Amino acid sequence: MPRKKCGFGFSCAAMMLQPGLEAKDCPNYETCGSASELTPEEEVELIRVREVQRQEAQQQWERIQERIRVSRHWAAVTMLTERGCSQSLEDFGVIDSMESIAVRLQELRSRAEQFTQGCYIAPDSCEAHRYNVKRPSGTYWYNKLTSREAIFEPEEKEEKVKVIHLSHDDDPRNTEGRLGIERRNRLHQLQTQLQIAEGALEQAIALL
Repeated sequence: MPRKKCGFGFSCAAMMLQPGLEAKDCPNYETCGSASELTPEEEVELIRVREVQRQEAQQQWERIQERIRVSRHWAAVTMLTERGCSQSLEDFGVIDSMESIAVRLQELRSRAEQFTQGCYIAPDSCEAHRYNVKRPSGTYWYNKLTSREAIFEPEEKEEKVKVIHLSHDDDPRNTEGRLGIERRNRLHQLQTQLQIAEGALEQAIALL
């Protein structure tokens, strides 16, 4: 004769805190046996035994019997959670990854602020150019920062200008002007990577 089983799939021994208890001897056997006749959300009443800590003695436990109302849906989730080796966010490393991302973002923000502190960063519309000037004494190379629009503050005029002269190759004005363009380009690359990361996070959110 086939061994009788709980209609909800519970472990009767665990539910009643009676090791070795078989389904046929469980007080819920008849009720659980009619589970297949219920809709997923229709409820029935079951008996459950659990241990609670005595208020007067923190180190002592007592067993209480209680009646609970359950649906097939709730019972299915509860049964699988208890018996199916249910996993958590920690098991998949999700929490560790989130914490790591938060730490890396904080580090990135700190480094970005240090990267831009006390230095020149060129705007998008300008580039550095090297040109030569021929004089009786010879040909000399100079540099300038140019923009398609007049966006630079003037040295003498009242209106904004399109050019800032940076002098010779080894002049600090030329060095810093060109570094400013490199910093600008790196910040654009940074923004591109952040947009990729933002898109990845949006896809992650959409999974849930």
